[in-house]
Amino acid sequence: MDAKKQQIECQNCHEMIIVDFATANFATEVRVMNGKKSESRTYIEKCPNCGTMNKVKSDNKVDWGKRKGPNMKLFMFSGLFGCLAFLVVGLLAVYFGFKGLGIVFDWFLN
Repeated sequence: MDAKKQQIECQNCHEMIIVDFATANFATEVRVMNGKKSESRTYIEKCPNCGTMNKVKSDNKVDWGKRKGPNMKLFMFSGLFGCLAFLVVGLLAVYFGFKGLGIVFDWFLN
């Protein structure tokens, strides 16, 4: 099934616009309550007449079509590896900083 198309009224100029869930930008909200995960999407479409950003919220996964959202596990792993890389670079900076400081003190003392 294709994604839903919904017709809404612009908040600013009150013209009717069509929000196509297959092409519109969206934000995903994931809620976990009592071990049960629920997901909703807010689709954002710009009005062609006045340029106002209009929002439509959808909780029904059937309306979304085959379009995939962001992968949360990928974000968690990228954050973990980014943190590890930051620590490694920091340790290298401290190591070479003390090496340079040792060279400077050795130069002053000799």
